Amino acid sequence: MIIVVGISLLPVAFNGIYSADRPAENIMIAMASMFSLCTFILLGCFVKKLHWLRLASVLGAILVGTAVAASMGMADFSAVSGAGWLSLPTLLPFGELVFDPLAILTMMFVAMIVLVETTGTWCAVTAVTGSDLSDDRLNRGATGEAAGHFICSLLGGSPVTGYSTNAGIIAVTGVASRRAIIAGGAILLVLGLVPKLTSLIASVPHAVIAGIFAVICVVIAMNGFRVIQSIQLSERNMLVVGLPIMLALGAVLIPRELIYALPELVGYLANSGIAIGALAAVVLNFVLPEEAPQEIEA
Repeated sequence: MIIVVGISLLPVAFNGIYSADRPAENIMIAMASMFSLCTFILLGCFVKKLHWLRLASVLGAILVGTAVAASMGMADFSAVSGAGWLSLPTLLPFGELVFDPLAILTMMFVAMIVLVETTGTWCAVTAVTGSDLSDDRLNRGATGEAAGHFICSLLGGSPVTGYSTNAGIIAVTGVASRRAIIAGGAILLVLGLVPKLTSLIASVPHAVIAGIFAVICVVIAMNGFRVIQSIQLSERNMLVVGLPIMLALGAVLIPRELIYALPELVGYLANSGIAIGALAAVVLNFVLPEEAPQEIEA
């Protein structure tokens, strides 16, 4: 599942570079962001006095990439000047609650897909941090996910989930402290009330984010390979590992018009390579028979 998360997100990163306007300039910006991120990580790992560079590697890469984009005229910060300094959320900004059975069933199905994706993210995080993922922690994570969906929907936002990028960020920076993550969440809550800062973040060129995202996807996938390196890759295990990767990539690369032609619920599932890969891994692990140990002839 960890490998599926990393590999299935890679095409998303590259599509964000190639599909934008002025692809040549975007490739240069993305390469500058990738190079600076890798440089900061390596300097922070191998030079003790520069350990802080690894901690700030992602932020530093964003600044370098944005500076390169600005030098090419690819950064636009005009929205920052027009944004306000403070904006408070309102309860039910879209009007009174309406309970539509079809909409409820659709969102329940989508929520289950998101939960499968998030479970893959949790697996990736525990692999990076070396901690155990117990059933109790899974239950608490699912409860927190549901609470986030509920609160954000009441305040007029879309349901939220933990991105797989977080596992890569932890692996890149080496920061896995709960206190640091909780403090980061509190800071983000405060920043979300300041439109000028959110506009500044939104003004970062997409090629910068996509370049950094590509490196993070590689880090996630490599941590997945690190987990399975001690497992004997028999024919059964190769299928359990390889087929979900194939299906996840197939879902990511499927033409959008084909997804739109599918029934709505099937389209939601096919639109998520991580969900398809994770479900395939779980099903194959249960369905494929275990190999009988071979007897040693005397």
